[in-house]
Amino acid sequence: MTIQEKEIPDIDLKKTVEQGKKEKMDELEENIKKNMEKIKHKIVVISGKGGVGKTTVAVNLAMSLVSVGLRVGILDVDITGPNVLKMLGIDPNLKPRVDPEKKRFYPVNGPLNLKTMSMAFLIESSDSPVIWRGPMKMSAVRQFLGEAIWGELDYLICDLPPGTSDETLDILQLIPDENVIVVSTPQEVALMDARKTIRMAQIMERKVLGLIENMSGFNCPHCGEYIDLYPPGGVKKAAHDFEIQLLGKIPFEIEVSQQGDQGMPFVIKYPESDSTKAFKQTVKKIREVLEK
Repeated sequence: MTIQEKEIPDIDLKKTVEQGKKEKMDELEENIKKNMEKIKHKIVVISGKGGVGKTTVAVNLAMSLVSVGLRVGILDVDITGPNVLKMLGIDPNLKPRVDPEKKRFYPVNGPLNLKTMSMAFLIESSDSPVIWRGPMKMSAVRQFLGEAIWGELDYLICDLPPGTSDETLDILQLIPDENVIVVSTPQEVALMDARKTIRMAQIMERKVLGLIENMSGFNCPHCGEYIDLYPPGGVKKAAHDFEIQLLGKIPFEIEVSQQGDQGMPFVIKYPESDSTKAFKQTVKKIREVLEK
C-alpha cells in the first residue's frame, strides 16, 4: 500500500448520505418552527370524508379574515387533490418566486393579498395526477411549511385532505399549537368519519375549535320552505359527545357551489346570502375564541 493510499480515509457512503438527510431534516424543522412563530393563529381545516365542503369552508374562512384587513395565508395541503387555486380564481400557471440566495420561495399573492401555496402551482396541468407515496407527500408538506417565506401573519389556514392520512398526521405533529376545525355534513356516513377525525385530534392532544355543519339545509327557491337535506341533529350530538363547540351551520345554496367552480368565494360574491350570513357568524365565533 502506498503512502497516498494510506491517507485516503474509509468512507461509509450510506452513513454519510443518512447523516446529510438528517441534517437537512433538522434544518427544515427548525425553519418550520421559526416560520410558525411569526404566525399568530394556525387553523387546520379537516374532515373525515371527502365531498363535505371542507375546501369551500377553508377558502371562505381565509377570505372572510383577509377581507377585514387581517394578514392571512392559505396552505393547500391536499397534495393529490389541490383545489384551493380553482376556488380562489388564481391562475395555476403563476409560480412562487424563488429567492436563490436563501434557497426559499414566496407564496403567491391571491385575492386581497391572500398568501397562497398549493401543489397546483407545481404540476403541469389540472389533469396531471400526483402519484406519490407517503414520504414524498410529507416532504412536500415540510417544504411548504419551512421553505416558504410566509412572513408575519395573523392567520394561516391549512386545508388538509380528508381522513387521517400521512399529510394530516404530519401537520398535526409539526404545528403543536394549531387549532383544528372539523367539517361535516349532517349525513350519518360523513359523521361516522368526522367523529374518528375528532378523536384522532384529541388523542394527539390538539386543540379542537369545533365542528362546522355544512350543507345544513335548503330553502326552497319556489315556496321558501326550509328542507333538511339529511336527518338533522347528528352534528350537534357529535359536538356534545366530544365536548366541543358547534361553530356554525352553513345552509346549502346552489350559488355556493357555482361560485366555487367559477373562482369567486361566496362570502365575497354574495355578501347578503343566507350562507354568507351563517358563515360570518361562524367566523365571529372562531375569532372570539382565538383573539380573546
